[in-house]
Amino acid sequence: MKKALALLMAGLLFAAAPAAVRAEAPAGAQIVKFGNAGAVTEPAPISCQEFCDIVNEKIGDRYYFEFYPAEQLGNEATMLENLQVGLQEGMMCALDTLATYEADLNILSMAFAFDSFEAMVAYLKSDVAAPVWENLDAQGLHVVNFEFEKNPRIFFCKWEIKSPADMVGMKYRIPNLPIFEKNAKAMGATPVVVAWSEYPFALMQGVVDGGECSKDSYRSAGLYESAKYVAEVDYAYPTEQICFSTQFWTSLSEEDQKVIEEAAAEVAKKHTERTLGKWAEDKEFLINEGGVTFCDIDRQAFIDAAAPLGADLQAEGFFSTPDLYDQTRQFNE
Repeated sequence: MKKALALLMAGLLFAAAPAAVRAEAPAGAQIVKFGNAGAVTEPAPISCQEFCDIVNEKIGDRYYFEFYPAEQLGNEATMLENLQVGLQEGMMCALDTLATYEADLNILSMAFAFDSFEAMVAYLKSDVAAPVWENLDAQGLHVVNFEFEKNPRIFFCKWEIKSPADMVGMKYRIPNLPIFEKNAKAMGATPVVVAWSEYPFALMQGVVDGGECSKDSYRSAGLYESAKYVAEVDYAYPTEQICFSTQFWTSLSEEDQKVIEEAAAEVAKKHTERTLGKWAEDKEFLINEGGVTFCDIDRQAFIDAAAPLGADLQAEGFFSTPDLYDQTRQFNE
């Protein structure tokens, strides 16, 4: 909890004194507002600042990117709306957050839909996913890069969880996204909607018993302080993405678009290396100093519990592409 409070204070301090940390834009340059919801010490804001610095070094005399972390421009939903109406130009958030606008992206968060991050990316770069990017562009959201890899997603709880049988009746935190509700119910848990910013407090106060997150977030958000049992199931492969207002993006020259795309790709590689490399350090800390137990799990039991999900979701018309689940099976081969 102390960790969570420290991160919160860091974000508030940054928000209270932006002029102290933001360089002055060159005269005549168009200001580009770029946002992220994370606190300044978390991996995503660090990469966002790095991205903005690289772009500013190359085209800052024309387009100067100002970075606003810690929800200074609003939460993720607000920032996405800002892009659509021209109140800001760019942002980074989890790719599956865009499922609100394009239902096919729900497949990214479905438990055990993909066997690996590489399989998921192969789908996203395929012709099968082409309508996703077209639909997002039509709604005012242009995705530039979606390969800011995070560690796989885990389940965690206040008691030991070795199989889905141990999750029955568990008050399980979910964001306000239907796919997470489906995952929770498939495991026998009781879903409870809680905002990410309230997650540590909800655990501490007993509003929820546990839930899920990416491995790196388990430590960085301080979730381990109240729920110390982890099922390292790797049920999904989250990734961050950088997107811009379609209107802003199409106003750029091809040369400037290329600079931004290359900067995003460069930082995505560094982000992935930093994030994945840090897990060994985090895990050692969690076990030796955090008092966390990594449960001896029956991973196949979790996979079996989720097995009906794909067909069920497809039958319910959960995706924009009617046979999406069937089409994505090829990428796991």
